[in-house]
Amino acid sequence: MKEVDQVTLRIGTFTSVSRHLLPSLMEKFIEMYPNIQFELYQSEYTNIEQQLLEGSLDLGFTCIDAIQRVQYQELYYDEMFALVPQSHVLANYEVLSMKQIAKYPFIQLDEGEYSLPIKTFQNLGLHVQIKHKVYDEFTILAMIRQNLGISILYQNALSDYDDLCLIPIQENLFRHVGFAYNNYDTLSYASKTFLDFILRKTPEILKNKDSFHII
Repeated sequence: MKEVDQVTLRIGTFTSVSRHLLPSLMEKFIEMYPNIQFELYQSEYTNIEQQLLEGSLDLGFTCIDAIQRVQYQELYYDEMFALVPQSHVLANYEVLSMKQIAKYPFIQLDEGEYSLPIKTFQNLGLHVQIKHKVYDEFTILAMIRQNLGISILYQNALSDYDDLCLIPIQENLFRHVGFAYNNYDTLSYASKTFLDFILRKTPEILKNKDSFHII
């Protein structure tokens, strides 16, 4: 118990995990180990991987398609959707292709070195008109409302978008999210305990959230 209870865990994370998963995990874990402390570092996927390698993070949530040099265990996958103003010419479509989206000014969600939409555009040989690159989803929503462009965002990172049109994408853009670490054999006992806890509790926490698909 003392090996877990008197420890600070440094966790790398990103927006949707920070909002929908990590607070519940922390609450339940602290019930078991009241003196555990967490330090959370909001970042992007490749930065989290680098910090794990350097040892400045103990564990990290990340997109597993964006990492190459650390170990991970997949937790769930989520989907990206197109967002356009209700007055936009694409607003009445039930499904949009990446080719259709590429024809209009685009606001890119800044995910660091790895961007699923941009990678998909490139794989399809499409040139997209990137007009703005923004880190915060809520800023992107405000920009879409002002007709500054359209975007592709993760549904589970959004709220209060009822005045916009959320449209499925024909190519099915899925992000695979996992929990990463540099080397399982060298993890502290506290880190291994929290990792095992995450693997057990994540399905329970996300089971009623339709935009998360549990592995």
